[in-house]
Amino acid sequence: MEDLNEAAIAYYNNAPRNLQRLAWNFFLALDSDGDGRISYMEFVNFLRQCGYGWINSNFFKDLDRDRDGCLGFWEVLTLYYVIKTRGIWCQGCQQCLVGLYFTCVSCFDSGSRTFDLCPTCYKQKKFSHNHSNFLDNHLLLRSKRGLPPGAANLNLALVPRTTNYSPAAVDDDLMQAFQALETGVCAGKTSTCIVM
Repeated sequence: MEDLNEAAIAYYNNAPRNLQRLAWNFFLALDSDGDGRISYMEFVNFLRQCGYGWINSNFFKDLDRDRDGCLGFWEVLTLYYVIKTRGIWCQGCQQCLVGLYFTCVSCFDSGSRTFDLCPTCYKQKKFSHNHSNFLDNHLLLRSKRGLPPGAANLNLALVPRTTNYSPAAVDDDLMQAFQALETGVCAGKTSTCIVM
């Protein structure tokens, strides 16, 4: 989790000021009681409202780095980074892949759906798949060096918000702030490589 937090902060620190403001506005909108901290209930309400059911509500404890029972701005920034970049599931055990994982190179190169495995399932061969050429996510990235400039498509790396959910009572201010942040991130991708 520490690496994800550091990545979120790094993207934020290198983002344009307007995008940083959008992130802060999202935090303020998420803070429905205005106490400057995000409670567990505010966290759960956000997950329900925005359709992020794949995130276990126990993830709150992982995000709460200082163990004070609430999320501050930097912890919410990490939440945003995770929900936008980590919608990858192990095809063996169906766990959400957060850290290192293995990807079928043939599926990756074909541009179709990737076939991804956690280290445990890959190590113990707990999967059935037509191809046998797998690389971990870091090595796969490094192996793609030398492709023509601009060949990367960041839109394919970001996880879209699902629309298959029945929203609870929707907080319009929260949804507007969240959508503004997403729009700002998408607009920023045309001029810079940025996830946050």
